[in-house]
Amino acid sequence: MLFREIILSTVSLSVSLLCPLAGQAVTEADHVVVLVNSNDSGSVEIANYYTEQRGIPKANIIALKMPEKETVTVREFVDTIYNPLLNALIRKDWMNAVKANGRDIVGRERVSVATHHISYLVTTRGVPLRIANDPTALDNGMEQLPKQFKVNRGSVDSELALLAAPANLPMTAFVPNPLFSKINPTGLDAKRVIRVSRLDGPSVATVKSLLDRTLKAEQHGLMGRAYFDIGGPHAKGDEWINAAGDLAVKAYFDADFEKTKRAMDHRERYDAPAIYMGWYRPHAYGPWREARWSVPPGAIAFHLHSFSATTVRSTSKAWLGAFVNQGYCAMVGNVYEPYLEYTHRPQLLLAALLEGRTFGEAVMFSQPALSWQGVAIGDPLYRPFKVGLDAQLQGGMKSPYSAYVTLRQINRLKSDGKSDEALAYARAKFIEQPSLALAYALAKLYAAKGEERQAVEALKIIRYISVFSADEVVLVKKIADFLNKHDESELAFDVYKKLIEQGGLAKTLRISLLEGGSKVALAAGDMMLSSRWSLDARQLKQPPVKPKKKANG
Repeated sequence: MLFREIILSTVSLSVSLLCPLAGQAVTEADHVVVLVNSNDSGSVEIANYYTEQRGIPKANIIALKMPEKETVTVREFVDTIYNPLLNALIRKDWMNAVKANGRDIVGRERVSVATHHISYLVTTRGVPLRIANDPTALDNGMEQLPKQFKVNRGSVDSELALLAAPANLPMTAFVPNPLFSKINPTGLDAKRVIRVSRLDGPSVATVKSLLDRTLKAEQHGLMGRAYFDIGGPHAKGDEWINAAGDLAVKAYFDADFEKTKRAMDHRERYDAPAIYMGWYRPHAYGPWREARWSVPPGAIAFHLHSFSATTVRSTSKAWLGAFVNQGYCAMVGNVYEPYLEYTHRPQLLLAALLEGRTFGEAVMFSQPALSWQGVAIGDPLYRPFKVGLDAQLQGGMKSPYSAYVTLRQINRLKSDGKSDEALAYARAKFIEQPSLALAYALAKLYAAKGEERQAVEALKIIRYISVFSADEVVLVKKIADFLNKHDESELAFDVYKKLIEQGGLAKTLRISLLEGGSKVALAAGDMMLSSRWSLDARQLKQPPVKPKKKANG
């Protein structure tokens, strides 16, 4: 046995999920506990807003005075968060527990918890995010641990998940999560784990927007495409993300996979990202740094990196803050190095959500270790697939992202071997609600049947658009290339000119457009512009010239 399995093997930690899906929302909302830093006005504001939006009783808010910083010491965590919260939960009858004498090596009060009736514990912006390592407060009897696990640093939320666990569990290293990979765990009564999620981000406004967009998605269902950036440093991580991608495809999402070692960036299609999963970059970059990128309400994000959540306040450092700032609503990450085997499993997270589970359930289902580095940002009550595809289709096409619901239905028909029905359906929906994404899908359906003239006609909608949003540029480039391939070089050339004339393009994207445009310009007979664009692309690829140092004297 490794690490704390030795301790856990002597204690029953089997936990049953609190409620079935039927009638879940009301019951679970009544049992959500919201933790607030009373020293932070924003923390209080978010808690009040969340409880109002979700119908959570105000009495469920627990306010404690805590440090106003993301990283705290072990002692600060124990004295201002762990012990005060434990006592408040007992006092307010959220836990049935009996206090024991003494404290452990880090100062945590010892209690024997019989059970609890907390569906989720929600920490709000202002509650510290992570605990710094304290080598002077390591638990005894840990000599056999490998060096990398002789630490007590970790995620505040991951420690709080064990508030109801046996009192003799140390903070050093991690505790195997008894709910990991068990969607319907069995057990009689223990409920030793508390499911924890966080409402946090770069600002109070972005967190409140996250909640608004979560509720909107839950009302209408998640809409958009899925993107998977594979090709990371370890085969196991690629396997996980690829498995998640397979699940999205089986759910009929229009999906793209980047499988090279090159990082996905502005050169890839990335319109309407309802699901994004990738790795392995330390900080958000490219499209994820653009705050105005059009992200569908309720979008799910995962970027596998050891330090993806070292801060959630920044929009440029790590990942989770940038995700929240951009409009994503459900995401997980790590506050310190977790090591690959002890990070969230993206395929399990997505599998649980697709089954109709809440984000809070999915997080615990996908998380192998507690008292460790994992953190989840999002409303734990959020169910992205509460409204399924059939219900979305029956509900009409009123959202800016409705075309992507149509794409899912097209994919379902194709999967069922009904290609003729898929084409007829796509054509009817395109007439009803034309869009570039649907036009491109329709053109590919026509082309697959050898009907090239109709394929080109479907794309001629593009001639009436002069300016494209940032998230549409690569889709438009694909349309231009399709037109050029099917003997519409003049129209393709016009589209490329519009794209290249747009300002504010990322360097990698501009190079891609210039190179592609050069070929299309040549096909259209404009050799001069083709040469100019080719030269511009080569110059952009040149490394910047460093200024020469002045000679002394």
